[in-house]
Amino acid sequence: MKRNRSARGDVGMPARRLAHNLLAAVVGAALAVTLAACSGGGASESGGGADAASDGDGARSEAVAPGSAEDAVTGAAGAVGLAEAPEEAVNRELITTGNATLAVEDPFEAAEQIADLVEAAGGRVEARDERAGTDDEPGTASMTLRIPADRVSATLDALDELGDVRDRHVETVDVTGTAQDLDARIAALRTSTDRLRELMADADRTADLIEIEAELATRQAELDSRVSERSRLSDEVAMSTLNVEIVAEGTPAAQAQPGGFLGGLSAGWSALVSTFNVVVLVLGAIIPWLALGGLVLLVVVGVRRQLAKGDDGPAPVTAEPEPVEP
Repeated sequence: MKRNRSARGDVGMPARRLAHNLLAAVVGAALAVTLAACSGGGASESGGGADAASDGDGARSEAVAPGSAEDAVTGAAGAVGLAEAPEEAVNRELITTGNATLAVEDPFEAAEQIADLVEAAGGRVEARDERAGTDDEPGTASMTLRIPADRVSATLDALDELGDVRDRHVETVDVTGTAQDLDARIAALRTSTDRLRELMADADRTADLIEIEAELATRQAELDSRVSERSRLSDEVAMSTLNVEIVAEGTPAAQAQPGGFLGGLSAGWSALVSTFNVVVLVLGAIIPWLALGGLVLLVVVGVRRQLAKGDDGPAPVTAEPEPVEP
């Protein structure tokens, strides 16, 4: 193994040296041409008279085009295969999702305005949920919007004109690698299915035909699954998802929540109050049943006591027999 490595190293060293020597020779030739051009320009200008000699520096600078030496060196490096190839531009595929909370005076009216806004932007309303207000709580609405990826920022900015945007969050995920992998798998499966169809057309034996048909069905099912997955991924890339929660102004959900320690304390107190309310509600539902069970228990105990007293009553009196005289 060591001899083989040393042999390969001995073969590789002359190749590298030859490449370096060739590069050095080409660069030297380029520099020589540049110097010759400079000297030739200077000699011609000096032979033209005193005026030409006074402008000799300017003539020399014009005799050699700027960057010609660099271009020559770059061309030489490319000739020996040492120049780096430019990177191809990759079309990135991104999935954008976001959510926002909008506080308005009338959630139902705002939902209608948002639906019109999304349709004008070329999107659609994928889900819409509206809850009418009660005596205790005002009405609310929630919407799931599908918007073209290049219109997400404009749509979020338009929400500011409809009401007060309390919070917003936008997240972008790069799925370029997943898309490229799916494209490669789809191309390979299509080639495979086409080849199997050709083999099926040329099959002579029934056993071979059955085997090819089974394999073709498996590959075709996998191809259809990959195509469906790619279509779903393309739809998520083209149409971003935005969830909007619409609440009425003045409700706790519409008010800004403090962060840090105060926010945690407020959340803990709210949870404690909610738990207490649940406990009171459960007790209120159980107490009537407990009272009814206690009443039934008292009746049963009283009946049993009466039955016990009846069993312990006085025994019946029996008459003693009279003595018989002898």
